[in-house]
Amino acid sequence: MWKNHKPILFMVGISLVLGGCQIAKENGKEIKSSEMQELDLPDVRALQDEFTRGFIESTEEVEKGYYSFLSGTKRYRMLFPKEGVIHQGYGIRGDQFEGFLMSTINDNGTDSQIKINYYANESTENASVVLEILEGRVDQKLEFEKITSESSEVYYAPIEFEPDVFGIAALVVSLNGEGSVQIVYDTQCKNDKNECQQIKEEEIEKMIHWAGSFEFVDQEVQ
Repeated sequence: MWKNHKPILFMVGISLVLGGCQIAKENGKEIKSSEMQELDLPDVRALQDEFTRGFIESTEEVEKGYYSFLSGTKRYRMLFPKEGVIHQGYGIRGDQFEGFLMSTINDNGTDSQIKINYYANESTENASVVLEILEGRVDQKLEFEKITSESSEVYYAPIEFEPDVFGIAALVVSLNGEGSVQIVYDTQCKNDKNECQQIKEEEIEKMIHWAGSFEFVDQEVQ
């Protein structure tokens, strides 16, 4: 079902997501992005949307176009696109489950939707079962490839719903027993066919890079 690949160079950038949550000082007191007024913040959707802003750790980009996002469960971090927002329907159950839909506007004019589900009780032992669940969610037979880092495994496969709607299904699993994240990430391209093919290749590469940004938080050392 999947092929084993050696770690890719872009995984090196994952450590950048560890940026601290303090972003500014006012009268000597450190303040978080969630505590700042909208007028004081960069004019991007991730920071102008009040609910989304509550998950952003700093107004400083940790990678071009991305902020550091800390899960409501406090169990993982990831890159969050500056033009992304979290939609209604966000769900959380303590530190055991989190699920939400986010959307973002890409620099090339396309729109993307990303569905994320975190489960604390999933591990590498049941990864094959979860990959089958992902296939069921997108109603497609998928050929997953795998990227392994020091702390996680990322399984991903390209998906296509319509000729102009493409993306990846992915599973990020902690190697230290800290759970896993299921991802369905799709983008719609409304440009001409040739241009969309080039955009598709670029977007798929970006999606895989983004999936590699997830970093699980060790609760014992937090």
